[in-house]
Amino acid sequence: MERDAAGLPSFASSCLAHPVYGDLLRRQTYKTAETVHAQGAPIREFGIVTEGCLKTARYTVDGHELCNGYFEKDDVFPELLYFTGEKVYTYNLLAVRKTTVMWLDTSFFELMLRTDSQMLYRFMLYLSKRGLKNQMLLCCLRYQTIRERIAFWVLWMDDIAQDGCVELPASQTIWANELRVSRSSLNQEAKRMEKQGYFRMDGCRLVVLDREGLELLL
Repeated sequence: MERDAAGLPSFASSCLAHPVYGDLLRRQTYKTAETVHAQGAPIREFGIVTEGCLKTARYTVDGHELCNGYFEKDDVFPELLYFTGEKVYTYNLLAVRKTTVMWLDTSFFELMLRTDSQMLYRFMLYLSKRGLKNQMLLCCLRYQTIRERIAFWVLWMDDIAQDGCVELPASQTIWANELRVSRSSLNQEAKRMEKQGYFRMDGCRLVVLDREGLELLL
């Protein structure tokens, strides 16, 4: 069972294994680029990503896609929209690749939080973690260069890593979109920083080798 930074089972894992509500979950798998929900669709269920990745997107008047965020494994959605009063999706929700989602009716989800204090507590921890990540990304965007943004992101992720290894996003495109830079520019700068000994990338993980050097870049 997945655990959070506090050592407790994650909210997503707790939902899937819940003795009452776990049996009420509905499983659905989406193909790459498939629309899960279109902008304006009513919110009737909460989703938990168990495999793959979803993205939120809007489109400009000339048809360009603006990616606003991602939901990866163990992420819950659309919690912020629903609990702040929005009852419809304000973005298009798309599958980045083949993705499996477990769905729970909003009425059952609310009932679970009202009647199970442990689930409510774990949900609050989850919301805090997502809020902290969003705050970090906003701070990251204040830096002008790609190198500075990479350094800030790596240092922040290293602070919360539980085993000394930073988990990289599911793809370099996701990482580039989070840092608001082009994929090619991110790839070139990350490889340059790796050669200079700041960190080592091994597949989907990154190990910090020169934390002091990264700090001096900011």
